[in-house]
Amino acid sequence: MAMSSRPEQAGYAWARRALAATGAIAVLGMASACSEPAAKKEYDVPRALCGVPVDPDLLSPFLPAGKKVRVLETRPVPSRKQCRVDVDGKWAFMANLQWWEKDVDVSTVVAANPETDKAPQSTGDDFFYTGTGAVKLVKGCKSPDHARHLLYTSIVVDDPDLGDTAAMKKLANAFTEAVGKSDACA
Repeated sequence: MAMSSRPEQAGYAWARRALAATGAIAVLGMASACSEPAAKKEYDVPRALCGVPVDPDLLSPFLPAGKKVRVLETRPVPSRKQCRVDVDGKWAFMANLQWWEKDVDVSTVVAANPETDKAPQSTGDDFFYTGTGAVKLVKGCKSPDHARHLLYTSIVVDDPDLGDTAAMKKLANAFTEAVGKSDACA
């Protein structure tokens, strides 16, 4: 009987070693997958949008990882200035200055801006925001070029995974305040 248990014991020993080796390989595989560096921003976050200073720390949460950033400024119509931030050639973020006629209800402005028409939160003072967008009135802003208009800022974030309601509220407030102090408001 001793003879028959030796091959059995040898078989079990081999199986235990194979199982241990398989487990070790699995653990190493998981460890190496976890140690992959997370994608990061290899670019400098813009410090201005539409010629208006912006705190990069407030803008950064809404921009994806990537290597290259580019800010494009356009004026598709005289009443709108658009600032688009592209990361690695793909649009990621947009800030706008929009002049609307004084008699237009703020709900129309909100509905015309993507991301703010999706159950926005409101502070009750012509400010509507979600995790990926905002619309806010620039209070007291006057311009001889837009005498019968009100200026609104709007923000749109492309990636819904980067949405953050509290961070959007801070960014929209800071950006709108800076616009109110800019050349846009004479």
